[in-house]
Amino acid sequence: MTQTHSGTSGVLHRLRRRYESFIWWTMDAVGVTGSVRAKVLMAVGIQFAVSVAQVAVPFYLSGTVRAATSAVLLLGAGLALANTVLVVERDFVEPVTDLRAAATRIAEGDLDGDPPTASQRDEIGELVEGFAAMQNHLAVVAEQAEALADHDFDAPALEETLPGRFGASLRRMTASLDRHIDRIEADRERSTLLNYLVSHDIPNVVNVLRGRLDLARRRTRDPEVEEHLEIAGQQVAEIQDVCGVVGKLTRDGGSSSIDVADILRDEVSRVEGTFPDARVDADIPDGQCSVHGNELLNSVFRNLVTNGIEHNDSATPEVSVDVTREDEAVVVRVADNGPGLDVEDSEAFFESRSVGTGLNIVHTAVRTFGGTVTVGESDAGGTEFVVELARHGETAKPPEGDRVPVPQTD
Repeated sequence: MTQTHSGTSGVLHRLRRRYESFIWWTMDAVGVTGSVRAKVLMAVGIQFAVSVAQVAVPFYLSGTVRAATSAVLLLGAGLALANTVLVVERDFVEPVTDLRAAATRIAEGDLDGDPPTASQRDEIGELVEGFAAMQNHLAVVAEQAEALADHDFDAPALEETLPGRFGASLRRMTASLDRHIDRIEADRERSTLLNYLVSHDIPNVVNVLRGRLDLARRRTRDPEVEEHLEIAGQQVAEIQDVCGVVGKLTRDGGSSSIDVADILRDEVSRVEGTFPDARVDADIPDGQCSVHGNELLNSVFRNLVTNGIEHNDSATPEVSVDVTREDEAVVVRVADNGPGLDVEDSEAFFESRSVGTGLNIVHTAVRTFGGTVTVGESDAGGTEFVVELARHGETAKPPEGDRVPVPQTD
């Protein structure tokens, strides 16, 4: 029984396929295949013609002929209806349903599915082909965005071009990116050269100057000359310090791990010895507070703590240092009871600092290590600087390629 039913279904399926082929052959023969409008007019025209014929039959025929003709016309109307439903289903409903599903998938961010296809040669077919081209273009854009995000500038997707205004914008963006990469590479080459100079050539000159100064000191007893030699020696030492700062800023891979707690303990101890009339309150947790950075952070916190005292007009300068370990960052707050700073925008404030000043070094170094520094009013009415640095081993890390002006010390 089952085999008989399966065989009957197969025969019906083959008959339907042949009938459908006949219908589309007919539409192709009368020249309506390439136009939705023509297909609709043909289906409506057939229905209208059958209706007119059914109205006219009673006026011209009678008896058996009339009954037979009416039966034929009724059968024709049924076939016309079936043909109309078939054409609408195949050439309208199915492709539009596929388009809707594809559009929904793309709207949800899925570009991996195959684009819809249609074998028909009318406006619906052209719509499907246009949609498929759009999906392919979006896929190219997604591949290009992924390549840019992964810094894979040699990816084949970046060589593909898209038509129209969108493609022109992407080509301008790619050209701009190429120029930016060239500038980065040039900056890297200059940075490498600068690092070589401050690591080799300038230290050699400094060593010669130190030797000459030592020789001059041994050969004079003139107090005035000795004073000038002492000043020259201090300047040579400052040149060496500047070379150290520049080297740390330009050295590739210079960011590793450093303990902020140790830096601040040493800095608090130094300030207490240097400024006995000042008061320093420190709240530094026991144990390590390791962050992304290097020895350049010594200059950061030395500037912040020292500025809180040197630029303080209070009878008793006070500076507080507070260190907090958070889940992914270490936050350092340095506050004073000085005259305070009128700051509304921290970023604009630091960008207005002259290159080489202490606060410029602070901002530059913290940015180099992927951190942030802000400035505001302290509880005592003075200034509070808040430095946030990513803990070593956490997901945050210094921004790649973030080259900033090389600062000089005051």
